[in-house]
Amino acid sequence: MEKTLYLHIGTPKTGTTSIQHFCYNNRETLLKNGFLYPEFPFIYANKGKYRNGLFLEAIFCDNNGIRQREQEEENFVKGLQIIKELFKNNSNIILSDEGIWTACFNRKRGRPLMRRLKEDAEEAGYNIKIIVYLRRQDDFLLSWYNQIIKHNITSKNTLTWEEYFNNCHKYIKLDYFCCLKKLERIFGRENIIARRFDKNYFKNNSLIPDFLDIFGIEADDCLQEEDKNPDFNKKISENACEIKRIINGTTKMTVEETRKFEWILREFSPVSEKNYPCSMLSEEEANNIMKLYEISNFKTVKRYIKDGQPLFNIEKKRKEKWKKNNIYMADDIIRFSCMSTLCTMHMIEEQDTEINNIKQIIEHPFRSILKKLIPS
Repeated sequence: MEKTLYLHIGTPKTGTTSIQHFCYNNRETLLKNGFLYPEFPFIYANKGKYRNGLFLEAIFCDNNGIRQREQEEENFVKGLQIIKELFKNNSNIILSDEGIWTACFNRKRGRPLMRRLKEDAEEAGYNIKIIVYLRRQDDFLLSWYNQIIKHNITSKNTLTWEEYFNNCHKYIKLDYFCCLKKLERIFGRENIIARRFDKNYFKNNSLIPDFLDIFGIEADDCLQEEDKNPDFNKKISENACEIKRIINGTTKMTVEETRKFEWILREFSPVSEKNYPCSMLSEEEANNIMKLYEISNFKTVKRYIKDGQPLFNIEKKRKEKWKKNNIYMADDIIRFSCMSTLCTMHMIEEQDTEINNIKQIIEHPFRSILKKLIPS
């Protein structure tokens, strides 16, 4: 029986976290349908275990933040060995990690690692199919900027929008046809599964049923999502993004501190967006981006999707362009300051409660002893 490794590689900002959570939480049901979503023993700091393809690309750092290249290589080799062991009892394996796309086109070692994976697969006798979702270039550009500022994930987290936009080719690859051709040279054209990240093209207008459709699985009641409208990794408003960008350049934060700031920013972002609906891109700028990749997108559909429809609907109404000196920024700064203070107050209250509980636990045995020693 043919054995196949399905490798879901992103792209980033195309619901990958939702897909990974779903697959991880429904491992048993997927297995009943003939598809294994395995766990691996590797631990990467601040990375979820649901990203089971991490060992194929992730940089490994020790507790001091120092990169350990030997550990990266050890994890890669061990991971490939685990895959071969799993194929002894399974015909189909699913791995997912959106970092693979970034590694392949923004880092030198990405594609060489994929070649090694392909060579190992040929020796072991299993095939590899690459699954990739593609998002409108203008939306991807906006979303990735929001991500690197909000999540503090790269050294570029202090870039202004203008600095990022004017040099975006350094940080993000938007020529999908060129990228897919490079993957095709490694895995073969017939093994590239490209889909649009657009609910109008999704099966049942939903991402999870569309992803499951790749494997011929129906999203029925047996497959349960934690949330019918998962809110993983949601963007923050443009004003909140600017506040976070300034904070990034002011002080170096731990991951835990960054997550707390993210939570605060996400909490008031809906109000911020309602009061000031805007976009970092003007409508003209967005249209120019889409025109720039019009030929590439046409080739992508013709070679990989083959349904005769445009890759993306070019026409899209944009909100007004964001301005830093907008009149709503002062209100958002007040919201941020207020919520930061409340967050600190709640933390102090929780700590006080915890201290009091510990005191009661410590004092309780001494009270019993005193009662025995001192009659009432």
